[in-house]
Amino acid sequence: MKFLRKYSTIIRISLQNAFVYRSNVLGGLLFYIVFIFVFFNLWRAIYQSGKVAGYTLSQMVWYLCMTELIAFGCKSNVFRQMNEDVKSGSIAYQLNRPYHYIIYQFSYTFGGIIFNLLIYGALAIVLGLIMVGPIPGFQLSLLPFGIFSAVLGILLNFFFLMALGLTAFRLEDNTAFFLIYQKLVFMLGMFIPLEFLPGWIQRIARWLPFSYVTWAPARLIVAFSWDLFRQVVPMQLLWLAVSVLFASGMYNYGVRGLQAHGG
Repeated sequence: MKFLRKYSTIIRISLQNAFVYRSNVLGGLLFYIVFIFVFFNLWRAIYQSGKVAGYTLSQMVWYLCMTELIAFGCKSNVFRQMNEDVKSGSIAYQLNRPYHYIIYQFSYTFGGIIFNLLIYGALAIVLGLIMVGPIPGFQLSLLPFGIFSAVLGILLNFFFLMALGLTAFRLEDNTAFFLIYQKLVFMLGMFIPLEFLPGWIQRIARWLPFSYVTWAPARLIVAFSWDLFRQVVPMQLLWLAVSVLFASGMYNYGVRGLQAHGG
């Protein structure tokens, strides 16, 4: 109980800070609106011929709203924070504090994610309804399963970013890893659904973690099926476990180096 109270307090403080500085998200909200509006018109022109890869225009717009919701919602500076803490040496001072560094960073980031999801979630729903109306065949009873997948995608993204940031323990400049990861997430599901890609790329992408950040939850929300749910959620859980182990391994490896070499 003491453990839960400690980190729930950190989440609460982060959430309070997000509400206090809520004006900081105004630029992000404007960019979100512009992004959705531009691609709505692009897809409307493409969809003059009907369905594309099994998606109707309405489903495609809602898919875009959901992927961008996840991308904007789980947006955090964890990679930059890891880099700064490691390269500046401030992480050495944090090791003596009464919390686990990784759990502290997760708790603090989680408060901001909750705030972002509330704000961008409301905006996504409003934009989707204005542009194309309700999702065809949407069943409210199935929404929790899509939300569960979205939570897994957000956690997966967070821990991979943290692990990449912690590579700063051994690398002078690790920005390339972040850019490669970011672009793969963007191309394999966030920008366009996997179904739009060539078959051989789809098969490879389904074994990699990148599509499970945005594609899997967005697809489940706009066109839920139990077969897809049983396929993607185990893969999300698998890659989430890998990302947590990767982050923990990089942290422990780096901390041993700090203790051995004195910072």
